[in-house]
Amino acid sequence: MIKPQPLVPAALALLCAPAWAQVYRCPDASGRTVIQQVPCAGGQQMNVKPAAGKAGADVAATRSAAAALCEAALRKAPAWKDPDSVQISDVVRVGFTTIQLHGTTLAVVKYGATTNAKNSYGGYVGQKPAFCYLNGTETKVLDIKVF
Repeated sequence: MIKPQPLVPAALALLCAPAWAQVYRCPDASGRTVIQQVPCAGGQQMNVKPAAGKAGADVAATRSAAAALCEAALRKAPAWKDPDSVQISDVVRVGFTTIQLHGTTLAVVKYGATTNAKNSYGGYVGQKPAFCYLNGTETKVLDIKVF
């Protein structure tokens, strides 16, 4: 039996490279505020930046808790044939990005992970990337993607 090669964190980071793009908060034609990765038309914009001023220990605790939230959400993903077999590793904070959720563009914090689970035949399918999208305070998982 061929053993799949592990997807190392560096390879996972390469998959996620565009996540550090600048994010802008702009008014749309109806006056609502939208978040986008390109500058606003007409020069009306406000750069969106992460909250500053947290101590190093607070940041580490926040990221550790967020990684645990991401792992828990990935374990509940409907993609798994055998949810008890799911192996999740290398949960890392990738950066900031935007996603479409319920017709709204949101600025989110992106976490990446490596997953492996059993298929219908009881064999592991091999390691695959998965992503969690958390709110700006990294306290709630808004969406997940399993590939």
